[in-house]
Amino acid sequence: MERQQHHANSEFTFDPTNKVVGSIDAPSDVEAALHDLKTAGFTASEVELLTDEAGMQRIGQEYEVTVHTFNSSQKVPAFYDAPAIVRRVEEELEAGHYLLGVTAKDEETRERVHHILKSNSGHFISFFGRWAAEALEP
Repeated sequence: MERQQHHANSEFTFDPTNKVVGSIDAPSDVEAALHDLKTAGFTASEVELLTDEAGMQRIGQEYEVTVHTFNSSQKVPAFYDAPAIVRRVEEELEAGHYLLGVTAKDEETRERVHHILKSNSGHFISFFGRWAAEALEP
């Protein structure tokens, strides 16, 4: 499998629908989370990484995930008419943090992903269902 990379352009193409999305600050924690997700059986098509160019440089290994490279001239789409969540995603990306989005259509999978992200210093962990976002953090 190859890593798919979507470079910065006028549109930000990440769609969080049916994904658990969490923010991770440190590159080593992202690498550990990606390793744990792969070990848990998640495939490259189920895991997406959002970061900026500098963030990509800080991650040492190639990972088999879809990577969306964000730059400050882009705007995150206003999914679900949730401006507070959209602003938080923008702030996390602008701070140089990494966002991982993992497809999780059932409760058991959402819990597994939440546990993996949380155990690797993940925060701001939410599930974006078909119609609404819900925080998964206690």
